[in-house]
Amino acid sequence: MIEKNIKSTLIEIKEKKESILIEQNLVHSRIMMIFESKDNIKNFKKLPKSKQTKLANKLVSEISFLHESNILNEQDGLMGFLKGIFGNSLSGILQTIVEPMVNSLLSAIGLEGYFKNFLVSFITSHPLELAKALKSCEAMTTLVAQALSEGAFMMIMQQQGMEGSGYTFLRNALGGAVKDTKFINAIEEQVSGIVCQLYEKMTGKASEVVDKLKPETAAAAA
Repeated sequence: MIEKNIKSTLIEIKEKKESILIEQNLVHSRIMMIFESKDNIKNFKKLPKSKQTKLANKLVSEISFLHESNILNEQDGLMGFLKGIFGNSLSGILQTIVEPMVNSLLSAIGLEGYFKNFLVSFITSHPLELAKALKSCEAMTTLVAQALSEGAFMMIMQQQGMEGSGYTFLRNALGGAVKDTKFINAIEEQVSGIVCQLYEKMTGKASEVVDKLKPETAAAAA
């Protein structure tokens, strides 16, 4: 009985590994179809700006498609594999579409400097959340509110001139307040109109790219 159980387990492990390998090969082929060559990934910042934007939009759409299709859906599976393909280039590629979005948003809100840098870093570090956010202005608003809340939290925790046990207590209390769900919801209410206007402009410009992607990814999956 024990030998049969061991054999069954080994077979199950082997089948799972083979399934993951098939999925990895599929993802790799689809990504390379989008980027055309490894050189385009390696030298992304040297490509024409229009091509950078096109590839970045296609990549985000592909991340969304793969996630919704449950491809490499184990913990950190898909994002871990993508980081294996792109390395540190992943954030740089996403920055092509994130930075203009953040610039427009913060300009409308009246924030700049620290928050610009933080939001770009935060959103590009969460590509799956970005892909989900591009599904609706409500989802985008939530992502922006979370990023602003996290940015405020980090700013408070790193505030210079607040040293000593008393200041630490106040700093931690303030940090906890801005991380609270009510605070995030309050930010959403304040920025939703601005974010939704920006979302309409963004998706309008990207819609042609997404439409062109659909037959390509269908061919890659065949």
